Amino acid sequence: MPRYLKKIWAGDVYEAKEYNSPGKRGRGCERAMRENISPEKMQEYNALETRKKCARMINENFGEGDLFLTLTHRNKVGIDDALRLLRNFIGRIKRLRKRKGLDALKYLYVIEVGQKGREHHHMIINAMDVTLKEISELWGLGRVMISRLEPGGDYTGLAFYITKDNYKEYGRRWNYSRNLRKPKETVVQVAKSKKLRVPKGYRVVEEIDYFSEMTGFTRYMKAIRNGGTDYGEGGERKPWEQHSDGEG
Repeated sequence: MPRYLKKIWAGDVYEAKEYNSPGKRGRGCERAMRENISPEKMQEYNALETRKKCARMINENFGEGDLFLTLTHRNKVGIDDALRLLRNFIGRIKRLRKRKGLDALKYLYVIEVGQKGREHHHMIINAMDVTLKEISELWGLGRVMISRLEPGGDYTGLAFYITKDNYKEYGRRWNYSRNLRKPKETVVQVAKSKKLRVPKGYRVVEEIDYFSEMTGFTRYMKAIRNGGTDYGEGGERKPWEQHSDGEG
């Protein structure tokens, strides 16, 4: 079975994953995977991968000083209306930024349904000088909570918090503005398994070996760049170009 190494660069976070893939072994192997892995396992795997993608989008595009909003509805409105009302709010935020002479709005949001059936929104937007009163008046549909992201470089915990509810019937749980950057991702085939190496200037925060029904024997590592953009040292660096020899 072919073995691959995936490298992902998202802001100050670097991830490496070495795994098996049956993708080029023909229909027989793919059919065997569908037969041997339960739909529940597939759904669990896909849900986890979706949450990781959300984390990487946040890490790539947001950092210290950006705003984390929670917007609630006084009454249950339904998912379709909740989306419509949120989009209207996004339009008002864009106009406010324009009046303040700020750059274009960048955002990522998640819609959740609370225990009482009322919808609420978690939203991350790029930094702006705004008060809770201004945001509350712009929203006008319920309670608002606002805080600023702290330095650190890795917001996976925040991403997992805002995507904690699984409501498949409502479609994808999170979305984002078109002007967000995509994390850099490369995949290469490797001849044999070997220990993953951390790029120069990064510190390892997670390193595990495990067996997965989906990917067989898997090695995984996460590392964060020392200093990083949140600490004023990032500039316009492209780490996947400057540290392309981290593993291969």
